[in-house]
Amino acid sequence: MTELVNDNALAQAVDGFYRREILLLQDRRYREWLALLDPSIDYRVPVTHATLGGLVPVEDGLGYYDENLELLKARVAKLESKMSWVEQPPSRLRYFVQTIEVGRTGHGTVSARSNLLLLQYRWNMEQQFSGERTDTLVEEQGGLKLRKRLVVLDRQALGKQGLSVFF
Repeated sequence: MTELVNDNALAQAVDGFYRREILLLQDRRYREWLALLDPSIDYRVPVTHATLGGLVPVEDGLGYYDENLELLKARVAKLESKMSWVEQPPSRLRYFVQTIEVGRTGHGTVSARSNLLLLQYRWNMEQQFSGERTDTLVEEQGGLKLRKRLVVLDRQALGKQGLSVFF
């Protein structure tokens, strides 16, 4: 259970983590980004279906991302190679992340919800992604590490460009 706290230091630490993550992703410094991840990372961007209550993640189906650290490393290796046609030329990325809720979940973990807007430009093509992220961060000596991320996108169908971004 998440205990919402009015802890400015914790909120600033989460905000600092997100700022660093955004810069690394925008600059395509993926190896450094991987260092922000806990070895037991669970990184999910599920497919959703529409209900009267809004979009609901499909829990037992194959998602856009359903990754652990090894799969994320493989994605990074592919993006860094010249064999990733979807990233030739590399995209120009702009991330806009707004932290909306931070709380302690116990045992040195932090829960954070944020809104995400990601703009991707390549050639004359543009993709926009918006959604909500729910993260579990773990507090370590050197700062925060991302242990779990669930991204629920606001749209159900993705563009024709292929999916080559991290959320």
